[in-house]
Amino acid sequence: MGGLPGRLRPPQVNLVLKLLLVAAVGTGLISWAVGDLWNGWFARAHGVTGFSLLLLVPAKLHGSVRAGFRRRRRTRWISAGFGILALATVALGVLHATGLWYGVGYWSALWTHSLFGFAVVALLVWHLVTRPVRARVADLDRRALLRTGVVVGAGLGLYVVQETLTRATGLAGGRRRATGSHEVGSHDPQRMPEVIWLDDQRPAVTGEATWSLVVGGATVTIASLRARARPVVATLDCTGGWWSEQAWDAVPLSELLLPPESARSVRVRSATGYARLFAPEDLDRVYLAVGYGGAALRPGHGAPVRLIVPGRRGPWWVKWVTSIEPDENPSWLQPPLPLT
Repeated sequence: MGGLPGRLRPPQVNLVLKLLLVAAVGTGLISWAVGDLWNGWFARAHGVTGFSLLLLVPAKLHGSVRAGFRRRRRTRWISAGFGILALATVALGVLHATGLWYGVGYWSALWTHSLFGFAVVALLVWHLVTRPVRARVADLDRRALLRTGVVVGAGLGLYVVQETLTRATGLAGGRRRATGSHEVGSHDPQRMPEVIWLDDQRPAVTGEATWSLVVGGATVTIASLRARARPVVATLDCTGGWWSEQAWDAVPLSELLLPPESARSVRVRSATGYARLFAPEDLDRVYLAVGYGGAALRPGHGAPVRLIVPGRRGPWWVKWVTSIEPDENPSWLQPPLPLT
């Protein structure tokens, strides 16, 4: 087998592919969950693992895939679909990163890339369950590790080439954030996208006069928040692959709630039931927003009141807030991403 990946034996290729798939999924999810300080590094690692996977495709096709088709396994077409889906996932990631294609409407290139990635995980689990192969010590020898390092190094090289060419040719991807997100509608709220996560459906009624907001057991009106609000410039970086900077009309949570010493966190809940926990010491860096640029929020952007969390990704920016209460659970005791 020619080329660097071909120097790994078929069992080693299979093992490295599985490890890279797990690494690709893990780095992608972690880049969504962590704050601005770290998510760029995980996003870059995600890109490197994607290119490393591509480098192993010829070795995989030359080895076990061709052997499987020769034996005419009944599941060979599922395996072929698995490979095609993995390649399509990587291709969509490249299209998003370069800005060559954004997708169609809500189905952005990155969102489709993510959905394909979850499907790949499901097929990987199926593959592991239906074809259990115990890793042998011989497959994990020093040479295999070195050759795997060469593959990952080559993947890093391809990632650097992609980034360099993207910037040198003036493609839109050269102006994206370290998270991989593209700018849309900064300081123009009418152009800022509206994204709904999972079952986080928009409430039927979002009027300010009738909205019920409870903070520390007391009812707070939207009008009183609007009277106290001041501009807070912050960037919403959505996991759908876009970011937008706005001057939000907002009030720090520290001005609205003083948790008791017994409280280990503060729970901010949406009208949909979705909630996030925040450490009490972070309340001066978390805000309730009632508008942007002097205008009221749009319903799809969380009207009449939403959370603003500078430095965190979209899932932390709770929309349609209905309650803010002290909580006995620590802020780390929650899923890093919404599950329902």
